[in-house]
Amino acid sequence: MSPLGVLFTALGYATGIAVFWIAGRKAGWTPRQLAWLLVAALAGGVFGAKLTQWLVLGWPFSAPLAAIGDPLQGGKTILGGIVCGWIAVEAMKMLLRVRRSTGDLFAIALPAGEAVGRFGCLFNACCYGAESLVPWAVWQHGAWRHPAQLYASLAALAVLVVLFGLRGRLWREGDLFRAYLVLYGAGRFGVEFFRVHDRLYAGLSLAQWVSLELALAGAVALWLSTWAATRAQSKRGV
Repeated sequence: MSPLGVLFTALGYATGIAVFWIAGRKAGWTPRQLAWLLVAALAGGVFGAKLTQWLVLGWPFSAPLAAIGDPLQGGKTILGGIVCGWIAVEAMKMLLRVRRSTGDLFAIALPAGEAVGRFGCLFNACCYGAESLVPWAVWQHGAWRHPAQLYASLAALAVLVVLFGLRGRLWREGDLFRAYLVLYGAGRFGVEFFRVHDRLYAGLSLAQWVSLELALAGAVALWLSTWAATRAQSKRGV
C-alpha cells in the first residue's frame, strides 16, 4: 500500500464518519447511540469487506489462515461490507433497544466516504480497470487501463448528489437508504464493465449480479414503503 493510498483510504473512512455524525446529530440521535452504531458499522463493514474478498480469492486455501486478520491485506470489497455492516448495525440496534431506522444516515455517509476513499484504491492500484488506450488511462499492473477507481468515485458522488435532492421528498424514514441501494447497485453495475473480472453468467461478473440484486431489493423495498404510506394516507382521508 502506498502512503497516498493509506492517506486517502483513511480520509474516506473519516469523511463517512463525519457525515454520519453530523447527519445523526441533526436528526436527533444522541452521541452515545451514534458512537455505538458507528462501532458496529465499522466492525461489521471491515470484517465483511475482508471476508468477502478473501472468500472470492479462495481463502483459506489460496492464502494463509491468518491473512484475513492482516489489516494490510485485502478488505476493499464494499459489497460485502455493506451487507455485513447492515447486519452488525441491526444487531446493535437490538442491544440499544432502538427501533428507529438508521438507514438514511448511512445512505448519505456511505457514498460520501466512497467518493473520497476510491482515490486510495487508485493510489494502491487495487480495484483496477481493464486495459484501455483512452486518453485518461492510467498505468497499472503493466498496462494502460481504465481508471475504474475514479469511475467508482464519480458514481458515488453522483449518488450522493441525487440522494441530497431526494431528502425530504420520500415517504418514510428509511426510504433514502432504499433509494441508495437502487442507485449504488446501478452505478456499481455500470462501473464493473470497465474492470477486469471473470464473467460468471450471461457475460456478467459476480459483482454485477450482486449489484443487480441490491438494486432490485432496494426498488422493491422502496415500492412497498411508498405503497404502505399512500395506503395509510388514504385511510386517514388525506
